[in-house]
Amino acid sequence: MDITRRSFIGAATAAGLGSIVALGGLTGCSPQNGKATPEENDESTIDRNDAPALNPQDTSYASHSGDCAALFEPLQMGSITLRNRIVKSPAGSDTWAPEGDALNDNFLDYYENFAKGGASLVFVESSISKMMAVKPLEQVATGWLLDDMSAIPQLMAPVTERIHRHDAYAGFQIGMGMLAEDTTVINDMTPENLAWLQGLIVELATQLKAAGFDVVELHCAATQILKYMTVSRTNARTDQYGADTLENRTRFICETIKGIKEACGQEYPVQILMDAVEENDADLGDNDGFLTLEESIADARAFEAAGADTFYLRLSVPGRHIAQFAPDLMFSGYQCEGMTGFGTRADFSQHFGGTVNGQYSGCAMLLKAAAAFKKNLKATVSCAGYMDPRTAPDLMNDAVARGEIDYLMITRPLTVDPELPNKLKEGRRDEIAPCCRCMHCHAKGGPAQYASDGKEYCRVNAVTQRAYTEEMPEGYALPSAEQPKRIMVVGGGPAGMEAARIAAQRGHAVSLYEKKNSLGGLMSTAHVFKGDHERLGDLIDYLARQQEVSGVEVITGTEVDAETVKQVNPDAVVVAVGGARESRLEATDDVNVVSVDDLVGAETGENVVICGAGAQAIDCALFLLAQGKKVQMVHEGEKEIIDKEQSMWVRAFVIPHLYGQGVKIWNNAKIGSVVNEGLSITTASGEEKTLACQTVLECYDMVPNRKLADELSTSFETIAVGDCDSPFDIAQAIKAGNLAARSL
Repeated sequence: MDITRRSFIGAATAAGLGSIVALGGLTGCSPQNGKATPEENDESTIDRNDAPALNPQDTSYASHSGDCAALFEPLQMGSITLRNRIVKSPAGSDTWAPEGDALNDNFLDYYENFAKGGASLVFVESSISKMMAVKPLEQVATGWLLDDMSAIPQLMAPVTERIHRHDAYAGFQIGMGMLAEDTTVINDMTPENLAWLQGLIVELATQLKAAGFDVVELHCAATQILKYMTVSRTNARTDQYGADTLENRTRFICETIKGIKEACGQEYPVQILMDAVEENDADLGDNDGFLTLEESIADARAFEAAGADTFYLRLSVPGRHIAQFAPDLMFSGYQCEGMTGFGTRADFSQHFGGTVNGQYSGCAMLLKAAAAFKKNLKATVSCAGYMDPRTAPDLMNDAVARGEIDYLMITRPLTVDPELPNKLKEGRRDEIAPCCRCMHCHAKGGPAQYASDGKEYCRVNAVTQRAYTEEMPEGYALPSAEQPKRIMVVGGGPAGMEAARIAAQRGHAVSLYEKKNSLGGLMSTAHVFKGDHERLGDLIDYLARQQEVSGVEVITGTEVDAETVKQVNPDAVVVAVGGARESRLEATDDVNVVSVDDLVGAETGENVVICGAGAQAIDCALFLLAQGKKVQMVHEGEKEIIDKEQSMWVRAFVIPHLYGQGVKIWNNAKIGSVVNEGLSITTASGEEKTLACQTVLECYDMVPNRKLADELSTSFETIAVGDCDSPFDIAQAIKAGNLAARSL
């Protein structure tokens, strides 16, 4: 049948809500809350389940009233006027690979796209050792920019020219030394070393201004030398640059700001990236020497007095650097908000001095701290922490309108959809590709089985980090089809919807068939077990909307076989019917065996053993833990590839959390059979063991399902994509669909 966009998303939403209601079928997930009278206060009558949940969530943060006017008001930042409040932050891109003395096309197009898409200020990265590397003790500066700073204007002018073409400003982040907590550099620098470093920064700013950069940012956060100068636990100097007083700990940065102003002009804007508040995430609560909000505000006032025009705030968690600019990682997984990556959970009402907003699934975590800075400064203020105006438009707009923050510093939402500002301004929020917070964009490297292609990439935008590669030599532009065809796409999951979207945009006539009554495929199942944090519901809605926008004919409730395809008689077929699940075990009278598809609503008992340790199995483990279950997992592979389909950073938070909750993962084990007591296995050491449980969940890696594709390949141009061809994850499914549509 033909259906409308409202039918797509309505059916998917209804399915999700129905699944959540069915959770009551999980035995023990709804504890009895008996209320004790004042006389009944002995240990036997106290109901521990009455304790408040840790970091309770407010899901209304994603509301959208339709009003985003405050985000598109102009903003005075020092001597420049931004046309709106959306700024591209200076995160790395994995696009910089110049040949000789010229910037590569990928790098130039990447940054121009942000300006073209509506960002008012675009910061360019500097956190690449090949671009900038500094050794203060040796007074050595190397890298593409520092080998000969007089060449910077010529080298970098192409990127500022690209940004300026679109009525946007260009900014550059000056970072000095990505160190671990190495206090020796700070404490061993002589006055001559400090003077050399300060002179280097000032000269670099001077040359960057000559290259056309309108703003420079001093990186004074995280693991940078300038940050370590301000913290007593890393700065043990006893001279005038020590951390014993406010004046001393801020002296170096204040002198550097003044030096830049003297060299570049008092009106030249200087932004300070700094940590607003710290928490010892590796050892929660042991915070001697860690920055408080009050100390950071005092530092900021000193920097403002020295001439700083604007401030960009971060959350500091030194044990997990990634969470300093992506603190939403602390919310990865179902109902485990506050994960530290060390098997513990932060209590946002107490840790970080109680100054962090932890109720929005990692969104806008520093709004409270930013508002405190605003009350104490005349300068403009922004902050990191998933400040995504597509996910949380009312929250972002109202924060700006109320003066709690002046502008949004974002990267991930813009790499997913560089046109986010323009689309939001035009009232086309439903056409903005959503960021899923999966962190594949910062997950380069790892074992081949885990990292898939060894590169950083975006789950949703298949072009990011693939433009100008062998896979996409055409770059960011989508080429029109040389010969329009009639394309039939079979399967409405992420691979099928992406293939249909791209094929239609290239000029093909596309029809998409789905056997269920709604689109989404396995993403709808994943949404139930993951919860709302990864915004998979938004991704389903976006891809469904794209079918309408792109002119794809959608037919749901129709299972396609070879005869159906023959009747349609398309020029080409894209098969995206999803992978297949294996079942190896049989239940006994005492032990259930269930599949992922049947888990919701199943009577599981208190103890569950999961066969498998891929992303789906890990998601199910987190889901079961939230129901109060005791979970063990049997993994037939190596420990290093547990949860291999997730980004390395999600794994870094989720797996320690599982261990911290008592989950045992039996790696390199062999699955035996279900017996009356549970599941028999053979451990890595060869020991025969029975894992006691009431339920075994079969969640092995999915297997290919190419039957239809192989049957059609003899009569039609056929491409199999996604899990039916090579089961892995959503990112690889979307990539496969995108590349297939480009090849037609």
